[in-house]
Amino acid sequence: MNVLCPQVTILTNAEVYKILNERRCEQGQVPKSQRLKHLGTVLYETSTYLKSTTAPVQSFEDIAKVIKALAPYKLTAAEILQFINMRPVTAIEIQLIVEECEERLTENQVDELVTIAVEYLPQRVEPKSSVDENEKMQTG
Repeated sequence: MNVLCPQVTILTNAEVYKILNERRCEQGQVPKSQRLKHLGTVLYETSTYLKSTTAPVQSFEDIAKVIKALAPYKLTAAEILQFINMRPVTAIEIQLIVEECEERLTENQVDELVTIAVEYLPQRVEPKSSVDENEKMQTG
């Protein structure tokens, strides 16, 4: 495999997650003898990590709405990417994402950014764990 155009664009975690799932399906159809040795591990580990983020629940429509809503704030492409991937829900998280935040944004604008994240980006769905079920059984 050759990289023809490196750095053409940056991808959100949701886009990477979708590509990895497609690639894993393709890998499942290839005979084991023809599979790349460590590709399966990389696909599995990366997918497992991304499942713990908001990537699986973000739609491309959500991402497009966020990008449009962020336009007036003049964020860089990297800041927008981090905003989408991290889904900041506090002013502190916004300050970590936006370089020189105090100089570029007012407190009201920071609060508006938090509102945009909460409104347009779905939060991660927590899988039910057996620990929670055990606690309910003991207390109930």
